[in-house]
Amino acid sequence: MSTMPRPKLSPTMLKRPTADTKFHIDYNWWEESNLDLKTYLSASLPVSEDAEAFDTEAELVDLIDMKTGEVRQVDSFQYLVQTYFRQLPEDFASRMSLVDAVFCVLLANGNIPMPARDLGERVNRPTETILRTFGGAKVYLGVRPLLDDE
Repeated sequence: MSTMPRPKLSPTMLKRPTADTKFHIDYNWWEESNLDLKTYLSASLPVSEDAEAFDTEAELVDLIDMKTGEVRQVDSFQYLVQTYFRQLPEDFASRMSLVDAVFCVLLANGNIPMPARDLGERVNRPTETILRTFGGAKVYLGVRPLLDDE
């Protein structure tokens, strides 16, 4: 008989994402990785010659959820990014990789968790592809499923 204790598995570790599983960008993943979110996004956005457009360190912006009326504050950089990605044409996702397209859709949505089914529709890819790509152990750009009641 082994003296090694058995690993403890949480119920969340045993759940598999489904078409109704919501996905979001885990900002903690960015903090723990060697990547910097602002640098990554700045490199992804077409920066005009006026670099002051990205000088958004201290300002906070009030965002109003049009469905619930809830007001939340975000830094102005996050507001700029969200506004930028909301203005992209409908077919932008077809010109991007799946990972980048889902990441951009979540940014445009203010990182409000979205079901895999809705993400698939927005990026014009099958729901199963979304689940296989983002539902596994490997994390791409911080996109993770919400498998418990977070």
